[in-house]
Amino acid sequence: MRASGAVRLFLHAVLVFRMAAPDCLAQSPQTSAGKSASIEPAPAALAVVVLEGNNAINSIPLLRSNAPIVEIRDENDFPVEGAVVVFTMPEQGPSGTFAGGQKVFSTRSDSHGQAAAPLFTPVAAGKFEIKVTATAGSRKGAIVIGQTNSTGEYSGPPIARKPLYKKRLPWVLAGAGVAAAVIAVVLINRKSSSHSATTATQNTITIAPGSPIFH
Repeated sequence: MRASGAVRLFLHAVLVFRMAAPDCLAQSPQTSAGKSASIEPAPAALAVVVLEGNNAINSIPLLRSNAPIVEIRDENDFPVEGAVVVFTMPEQGPSGTFAGGQKVFSTRSDSHGQAAAPLFTPVAAGKFEIKVTATAGSRKGAIVIGQTNSTGEYSGPPIARKPLYKKRLPWVLAGAGVAAAVIAVVLINRKSSSHSATTATQNTITIAPGSPIFH
């Protein structure tokens, strides 16, 4: 009798568990769905597009470099203004240094979403990469720009010639020409004045008592 009672209790417990299990299983997806609904979507990444400077060659002897220029765009491919853009040079090996020997330059993108690093001093020959990062709020983006430092070759914007007004020789020649012109005018004026005085003296009429005498 005791054994049969224990079996009945066991069967009753199994029946209760089976009846309650579907409810627990039905609630589980709802709980999971509720948790997933509370998770915020990840912010869209920024796109960093290289406009100038990629695969450029810098000249170490001429101290000539190619300033990298990038454009920051959002997920809809529109320019992002005011994004913090950081250009970072390698610490070792072929690299470059900005003003003051700095390896990092930070700026903000303009109304067109564009940002440019200043010209830098090439350091050591060889290939290297400039790391560019952009941040606007919680959105971020990054890219690398490859360049090469050369001991002879240079590939970039034409080296501007020295303006004419900064050269000394043209100014010296121009000054000499002006001085010569002034001297010539003075001599001509003096010669003209002397000739006029002589002519006036020759045509002077002297009036004296008696018969008039003409010179």
